[in-house]
Amino acid sequence: MMNSSYVGLAVYLSISLHVHAQAPEEVGGLEVATILEMLGAKQEGGVSAGQRRIYQKHFGFGDHNGDGLHSAEEFIEKGSYLSPQARRGIFTASDADQDGTVTQAEYVLNRIVTDEAKALMQALDADDDGLVSREEFDEGAKADLPVKEQREATFRAFDSDENGLLRTPEYLRVWGGWARAGRKPAEARLRETALDALWAKVSRSVKKGDFAGYSATCHPDGVLVSGTKATSYPLSKALAGWQQGFEETKAGKMKASVAFRFSQRLGDATTAHETGIFLYTSQATGSEPNNAFIHFEALLLKNGEGEWKVMMEYQKSAATQEAWEDLLLPGSPGTR
Repeated sequence: MMNSSYVGLAVYLSISLHVHAQAPEEVGGLEVATILEMLGAKQEGGVSAGQRRIYQKHFGFGDHNGDGLHSAEEFIEKGSYLSPQARRGIFTASDADQDGTVTQAEYVLNRIVTDEAKALMQALDADDDGLVSREEFDEGAKADLPVKEQREATFRAFDSDENGLLRTPEYLRVWGGWARAGRKPAEARLRETALDALWAKVSRSVKKGDFAGYSATCHPDGVLVSGTKATSYPLSKALAGWQQGFEETKAGKMKASVAFRFSQRLGDATTAHETGIFLYTSQATGSEPNNAFIHFEALLLKNGEGEWKVMMEYQKSAATQEAWEDLLLPGSPGTR
C-alpha cells in the first residue's frame, strides 16, 4: 500500500518530465536502451491493445474541438484535473517534437512510458516512502543489473540533484529521455507495435491451421498480387485456395509456419505499407521441410474498430536465404 507521500509524488510525476534534452548513448558501458530493458522496460511492446484504447479514450477527453490534437489551451488552460503546473509538465513531456501540440500517439506513448516507469519506482521503493535511496536501488536492481559499477552509474544518471535520493519526477525525467533516445516518432512506434501483433497473429494462425484466424487479418475487399504469375485477384479467392492447407495443418497431416522480416515500414495513423521478405515453411508427414523465401509488400488499413487489415499483399518474387538473414526481425532495435 503506497503512503500519502508517494501518492503525492505519483500525482506530480510529469511536472519535470522534460525529455527533449539529448540522452547519452551509454551509461556505465551499456546503451541506455539496454539498461531500460534490463530493468524490465517493455514500453509500447508491453501494453495490450485494450490499455492503448483506454489511453486513447483519455486523450479524447482533452481534445475539446475534436481535431485529433491537444493544444496548450485545451490541455493546460482548459484542463480540469491536477494543477495547471502539473498539466503543463505533462504537456511538455508529451510534445516530443516540440511543435506546440500533442498528437494522440504522443500522448499515448508518454502515458505508456510514464506508467511503466512508475511501476518500476514502486518496486524499488522498499520502505514505500516515496523516495528511492542509493541502497534501495542497489539492492532492488541487483538481479536485473548484476554488475555493481553499472548499477552505480545508472543511479548517478537518475540522481540529477546528486542528493543520493530519487524522487519520482527526477527519475522519470531521465527515464523518459532514455525511452525515446534513438527511436522513431511516437506514431511510428505505436503503429509498428500494432502491426507486429498482426504479423504474429498471422504466424500463429498458419502454425495452428486456424483458417478463421488468418482470414480475420485480411480486409474483405483485399487483393493478392502475384509477381511470378503476373496477375492479381481478390484475397478471398486466394483464401479459398489456401483453405485446404490450413485444414490439413489443423488435422496434423502437415506442418506449416510463416515468419516476416522487413526492409521498410511506412505509414500513418490509419494506413501502412510494409516491405520485406516472408519465409513460408511446409512439411508433409514423412517429408523434408520445404522453405520458400518470398519478397513481398503489404498495404494495410486500420478499420473503425482500430484493427489493422491486409488490403493488398504483393508476393513479388523469390528471395534468397542470404537476403532473409540480412533483414531484421519485427520489433528489433534496427526497426525503430
